[in-house]
Amino acid sequence: MERSDSFTLCAFPEKYRKDLQTLGTLSGRDGDKLSKTRLTLKGSKRVSAPSYHEASFILECRKIYYQDMDPSGFLDKTIQDNYAANDYHRIYFGEILAALVNR
Repeated sequence: MERSDSFTLCAFPEKYRKDLQTLGTLSGRDGDKLSKTRLTLKGSKRVSAPSYHEASFILECRKIYYQDMDPSGFLDKTIQDNYAANDYHRIYFGEILAALVNR
């Protein structure tokens, strides 16, 4: 997310659930986690960030704002359990430039 001025949001068919779990549980710092899935990158139509051939729905977005998470804003305090090391995420907002449906 830090290296690009854009991002994509992708929805996938159910058959890719395990692949998405792999991406969500492995760190990219430790190696090429995409190679451990059946997912393949493809270029986007309106932004520099890639998307996936296997996605059924894609939003292509230009970054317009970011903010680091502030744990004082957690309405459900159990969310803090996901951040034992206080390694909070950065939240991005984007302008949608394209919405695409893959069939």
